[in-house]
Amino acid sequence: MTTSPPFESHFCSERIKIHSKFFYHKDKKFFIQGVNYGPFKPRTTEHSFFPLPAEVKKDFLLMQQAGVNTLRLYHFPQAWFLDLAREFNLKVLISIPWINRYDYFSNSKSLQDFKKFIKNKIKENAGHTALLGYFVDNELPPDCIRFYGRKKIEKLLSDLLFLVKETDPLAAVSYANYPPTEYLHPQPLDFYSFNVYLHDPKALENYLLRLQNIAGDKPLLLSEFGMDSLRHGEDEQAWLLEEHIRIVSQSGLAGTIIFSWTDEWFTGGMDIEDWAFGLVQKDRKTKKSYQAVCKLFNNSSLPLYKRFPLKRTPKVSVIVCSYNGAKTLTDCLSSLKRLQYPDYEIIVVDDGSTDQTKEILAQFPEVIALHQPNKGLSAARNLGIEKASGEIVAFTDSDCMADPDWLYFIVKTLLDADYVACGGPNYPPIPKEPIQEVISLAPGSPSHVLLSDTHAEHIPGCNMAFWRWIFDKIGYFDPIFRKAGDDVDICWRILSSGHPIGFNPSAVIWHYRRFTLKEYLRQQIGYGEAEALLRFKHPHYFGSLGGALWKGRIYEQHALSLKKSSLYQGIFGTGLFQFLYPGKESFWSAFVRSFEYIFVASFLCLTLLFFKITRPFFFLPLLPPLLSALSYLSRLCKDKSHYTAFSKFLLFFLIFFQPLVRGYKRNRTWFFSRNLPLSIPTEVRLLDILKSIIQGPTLLSFWSNRGQDRITLLGEISLKLQQTGCKYALDSGWDNWDIYVYSGSLWDSQLLTLTEIYPQNERVIKIKLKCKSTLLNKILLLVLICSSFLLFLAFGRHALWLTLPLFTLLFATLSIQKKITEIKLKELIKQAAKDVGLMPIK
Repeated sequence: MTTSPPFESHFCSERIKIHSKFFYHKDKKFFIQGVNYGPFKPRTTEHSFFPLPAEVKKDFLLMQQAGVNTLRLYHFPQAWFLDLAREFNLKVLISIPWINRYDYFSNSKSLQDFKKFIKNKIKENAGHTALLGYFVDNELPPDCIRFYGRKKIEKLLSDLLFLVKETDPLAAVSYANYPPTEYLHPQPLDFYSFNVYLHDPKALENYLLRLQNIAGDKPLLLSEFGMDSLRHGEDEQAWLLEEHIRIVSQSGLAGTIIFSWTDEWFTGGMDIEDWAFGLVQKDRKTKKSYQAVCKLFNNSSLPLYKRFPLKRTPKVSVIVCSYNGAKTLTDCLSSLKRLQYPDYEIIVVDDGSTDQTKEILAQFPEVIALHQPNKGLSAARNLGIEKASGEIVAFTDSDCMADPDWLYFIVKTLLDADYVACGGPNYPPIPKEPIQEVISLAPGSPSHVLLSDTHAEHIPGCNMAFWRWIFDKIGYFDPIFRKAGDDVDICWRILSSGHPIGFNPSAVIWHYRRFTLKEYLRQQIGYGEAEALLRFKHPHYFGSLGGALWKGRIYEQHALSLKKSSLYQGIFGTGLFQFLYPGKESFWSAFVRSFEYIFVASFLCLTLLFFKITRPFFFLPLLPPLLSALSYLSRLCKDKSHYTAFSKFLLFFLIFFQPLVRGYKRNRTWFFSRNLPLSIPTEVRLLDILKSIIQGPTLLSFWSNRGQDRITLLGEISLKLQQTGCKYALDSGWDNWDIYVYSGSLWDSQLLTLTEIYPQNERVIKIKLKCKSTLLNKILLLVLICSSFLLFLAFGRHALWLTLPLFTLLFATLSIQKKITEIKLKELIKQAAKDVGLMPIK
């Protein structure tokens, strides 16, 4: 196993590599510190748009002294230029020049000639070690995209991206976008890039967080940013560029390119005289902005907390809970040792592992190792919190690796706003085997849910942190969640308490996906069980199909969605910031992929096979989920030509069966894990149960002469339900019951209370106990009715005599089960009332 994704062997080359949100040169992060270079007025016919080699060499020497490591060009350079860049350790990004842009949109021959020209130019320098990559275009006008259509423009750009990758596979490719066309997303991009000229630091910081979420698991580069010193003066230009570099670094971007190197600028066939964006003047005399950039670019090797100190650096306790996680635990702890943060401790809670976990922990003496019998994930997290000494407790898993700056971004977010918790994204590391890559593309991985660019509704358990005091206020993790679901439960409890949860897209965790199909399917089974347990505790967060009702947007690495988006362009397409608003996923698009639909569709397929006339169409009910899975597969494999037929089939299998496996366990847990582990009083006889069947809802009354009210009794009832292992939910504020008890597979129970106030501090507390039929109860009745109807159609009215005993037996069973449930709950309520000093009223 690798210590960290950047240390994979294929990173050790002279060409810049990309993994997740960062560039890498050999085994280290490569933060792009760039300047725009040119275009220049041609000196000779042989040096079009570039200075002479001697001038370039002087420029490169100044750049090297300033810490510049990347150039952005707007024309194809000659070989001598790239050789000179390599001599000064400079990397080059080339913007492909569009000579007759509008002609390419309407004239296919011109477009083909343009592609041939590009291909020949790229071939000339393909493989050069100084070449970082290409921008296939720069800032397409929004009215142009609006006129010709977004899809057509995206396809044209995508064709160019593929053309570059085919010609020079090691070159990184992108499109230099800008805010008016933020919605334009050609693929396959190796990194996202935007030209942004926001001079308000706070507005820039907020917008960069938005762009980070748009970029997802790919690097984000600011491909142009600058200020005109003629209009603003050299002092303001220098101050702004200092702020810009700070914000870019603290926002976790992969780099920035400053516009521009020099005031000398030649475009449109003329010298531009009324702008001065350069770090140096036309005669190469340095400005104050050069000195400011030099200071910050030359200390880029320092940790972020030293370059840009935080308000304070509270101690952080990093807690790792592990159960048989020895396979990846070394990678995890090695990455945590390299965290660039001044004050933190590492705590590992071994939850009863039977593998080599203890031996591995012995190799890390600086780690605080705790051991407990296997009690589950939540109990392990709680033990870690109890032993933590930090103001902040941060959690990751033993199959995760942290980016070195993970804690810096987490703590910055917690300090900058009133968040009580904060999380970040998790991305898969570089796969070592084909099966790992296939599983990393399959649905069902841990995801964050965002209400906005910075506010989260859910942060995954492998990447979350909290101020420690919040657990004293809302309680610790619920031990009922042994495998998963604990993170969702704690997030919902935090939000219900009125506290916000933050999100920083730069706080990256690399999370190994499962290594085998068996492990992946077992994980999805665990997630399905957790969903059912969450539904028991938070019923108002779930829909009728058992899926969570999120208010925010689920950010998955590979989203499977049929939802439409809305594009705001401004009047006449003139909006300066044109946003693409994702729509809500429709009920039906989610339903056709669900376990419930596939289960019913399979039954319909068998029914259609039963009749000769419908036999040729038996497959139609399963067509929607199959087509949905194929659509998902085609989008994933669009830019993955190296996939074998077996890999594609395996991925299709996982896409189709993942909701089945997860949904099966969710429904099985939901329907059949309800129980009321209480005994029936010995004095209750079967005859008493039969007599009480015809009675209505049970009403219990209790007398208090010490002023206790119903809240006291409800608290004691909740405690007893918890102690006996009953599943129940408390009123969320939107319900017409106080406690909802999941009493069994066929009946649930609702408790509703009332306090009657009398003189001398006396009270009467009344509890209405009402049983409610479960969905399984209704399904049994529906199946019996449908079966009777089919038998009637097949055999006539005589068949009804066969079903009548079945109806009688079912109704008797349901009625007896209902009364047994009521009797058990009555005894628990009476005992709870007795324990708080209430007297029963008969």
